Amino acid sequence: MMHKQFIIHYACANLLPDPTSYVTAIGICEISTQQLLTFSMEDAQKDLGPQSSFVALEATLLKAFFAFVSDHPDALWIHWHMHNAAYGFEVLRERYEMVWHTPAPQFTSTINLPDKIFETMQRHCRIYPNMYRCFKRNGVNDQAILSGKEEAEHFQKATFALITYSVRAKTEALAVIYKKLQEKRLETSCNRSDKKVWVAGLLICMVAAAYLAMRGV
Repeated sequence: MMHKQFIIHYACANLLPDPTSYVTAIGICEISTQQLLTFSMEDAQKDLGPQSSFVALEATLLKAFFAFVSDHPDALWIHWHMHNAAYGFEVLRERYEMVWHTPAPQFTSTINLPDKIFETMQRHCRIYPNMYRCFKRNGVNDQAILSGKEEAEHFQKATFALITYSVRAKTEALAVIYKKLQEKRLETSCNRSDKKVWVAGLLICMVAAAYLAMRGV
């Protein structure tokens, strides 16, 4: 039985994420069904009321999210750079444990999508993937997608719905990117001209090696 695979992405309250920053929205997309789920301050506010504190809103969304994680202990989580101390799985776990004073479920299996793209398609030209450029090259132009700076600005204004829309759109976009990668249809920064330069360089090296071999060098 194949374990479920999820794309995951999230937003936080600060332009420069860190473990002290509120989590504002988390998006999940199941690869096989393309079903999209969000856990957000927007949804929490609908349940708790408009006067609820940021602490209460974050606690509510994290509780719902980690209940979902607990229900899928063997899932594969596919992400974009959520493997560092400032922005990632450990930050989500730290925020949950700080609020609820109980251990958070573990994310047992993860894949960093840009590493996979680089390893599969871009290593030969040494261009590491950029998320927004990857979206653009592959026709993902959802106007709901915001930058981290814009998401932080909406947190300050308490316009949580726009943050939720952005996280949903980015999660869906990452699912598109992953599907195209699996199907070998992904467009990357290694365009044809890059490949031609690489191939030309390889041919020059081969010709030079053959010439030196003939000369007995």
